[in-house]
Amino acid sequence: MSVPRLEPGALRPRRGRPPTPGLRERILRAAAVIFARRDYHEVQMDDVVQASGVGKGTLYRYFPSKRELYLAVMFEGIERLRAELEAAVATDEPPARKIRHIVHRTLAYFWDRRFFFSLIHRNEYRGGGEARAWLRHREALSRLVQHTLEGAMAAGHLRRVNTRIATEMLFGMMRGVNRYRAEGDRLDDLVTAVVGVFMRGVGTPTGRRIVEQPCTSSARHLPRGSGSVASA
Repeated sequence: MSVPRLEPGALRPRRGRPPTPGLRERILRAAAVIFARRDYHEVQMDDVVQASGVGKGTLYRYFPSKRELYLAVMFEGIERLRAELEAAVATDEPPARKIRHIVHRTLAYFWDRRFFFSLIHRNEYRGGGEARAWLRHREALSRLVQHTLEGAMAAGHLRRVNTRIATEMLFGMMRGVNRYRAEGDRLDDLVTAVVGVFMRGVGTPTGRRIVEQPCTSSARHLPRGSGSVASA
């Protein structure tokens, strides 16, 4: 898939009349749905105009190019995921159980946004100010997961491992599942598979017993269409 290059100058505040409250978010919501279902090169700004219900001039006033719109969708998407994961681990549950919540929330978030996950890991290798900003968002996400793994290690649920590397291993497993899952795969089955392999690799017997127990937490939720893959 072709993605836009990250170069200095994008996502700068726009001059002109004050923004209309909620309009930018409306555009981003419409664009996120479109970018989630098509490759970048297939999306036209006219598609966003039609889906958001704004005029073309208004769209270009907020986002002068498709690239800037795309990057805004990506930045805000990863921040929403971070907030979801932060809420998922802010519980009194055993640390090992929080690892399952992280996997569940992440795969659920990307269920209808399959190519977003690859983008998160791809843009860190590009240069420019936007790439550095992207990397800061990505590092915040990684730190949250790493902190959770450190808590699980302190509780005796994980072996003594390098939690930074273990975090990237977990991300890699989720990225692979997100990319290669087949039609008919179920979210909960994939979560169980990822957590099972991860915990067999770095978990202790205590940690494995905890994640194998039925999940009754209110943090568990299913995305729309999670019974089976509804979209590629």
